[in-house]
Amino acid sequence: MRAWKEAASLILAARHTQKSIRSSCSNYNYNLLWLKRHQNSKFMANAYVFPGGEIDPSDADLKWHNLFSTFGIDENSFKSLTPNTSARPQIFKPKPNELSRDVSLRISAIRETFEECGVLICKQLQKVTNDFGWAQYVKISKNELQDWQSRVHNDATEFYTLCENFNCYPDLWSLYEWSNWLTPTYTNGKRFDTAFYLACISTTPSTVCEPTEMQDLKWDEPGNFLVSSPDVILPPPQQYEIRRIGKFESIDNLLSFAIDRTKTGVFLTMPVLIKLRDGTVLVLPGDSMYPEQVNLIGTQIIDRTDITQHEFRDMSPVKNRMEFLDFQVKEIYIQNFDIADGRPTPLE
Repeated sequence: MRAWKEAASLILAARHTQKSIRSSCSNYNYNLLWLKRHQNSKFMANAYVFPGGEIDPSDADLKWHNLFSTFGIDENSFKSLTPNTSARPQIFKPKPNELSRDVSLRISAIRETFEECGVLICKQLQKVTNDFGWAQYVKISKNELQDWQSRVHNDATEFYTLCENFNCYPDLWSLYEWSNWLTPTYTNGKRFDTAFYLACISTTPSTVCEPTEMQDLKWDEPGNFLVSSPDVILPPPQQYEIRRIGKFESIDNLLSFAIDRTKTGVFLTMPVLIKLRDGTVLVLPGDSMYPEQVNLIGTQIIDRTDITQHEFRDMSPVKNRMEFLDFQVKEIYIQNFDIADGRPTPLE
């Protein structure tokens, strides 16, 4: 049995023209879609996350080639989805008799996004536009939407049927590889190896929250999630990634950056927990104190309760870490650190 499950998540940004009342100091022209996990959830209850979830075998079924071929899309068209690097994390490694992981993981992210909030990131032949790089979505009437959400939630194979029914195909080429996070070993619950993608849409679509997994959803500017609050719980990956995205106030600049850097691929990020006298720290790859040998399966907790957080900072020339309490990140420290795969360092 594997130590973790594999998942895909979609960071969805939508352009807006209204000035946020709460973000008066920023000039963001876009919102991000956030989902609040159900209070009874066994994993990250009440936390705000990006749409996404566990991959399903149907996402990698070779029959997807049949659907794409009806739109004139052959296997060569998928080559542009694969980064120009041989150093790929395990989640992207190909498996026999399946679609390429660069295809199937994107299908998983699109399927989960539809299931959880009703946004169908797909293209229809008659609606192909010249908006290069921007994601397209298919509008579905509310009555049909809730029915299809339920069907896909209960049976992932129904997503293929959905695409056939609405004569559309997953808009894979508008999903840009953003990051790859593995749940740390110190957690006692479920662990996920998750591929994160980013997509940008030019208008805000209607959404319908799937009630069995999510209790709420919201569109909000990145700036409104940069500061921790008791009402908004963000898991470490979301807290870290929002501070990367928060560097881009313009959605056009965010999209241009995502298009350019997706060609280089990503590296695996797995935090390692360090206990200190007055708190705990998650160190990330690249930090001076990140272990040379990382155990991806067995529990790995480093005990440095002989020193304080301040002393631990002083002894680390290169910092890439999160100081946190429970699941809520308190501080993110970046110093003398350049991310090897080209992603922006987070705002501090």
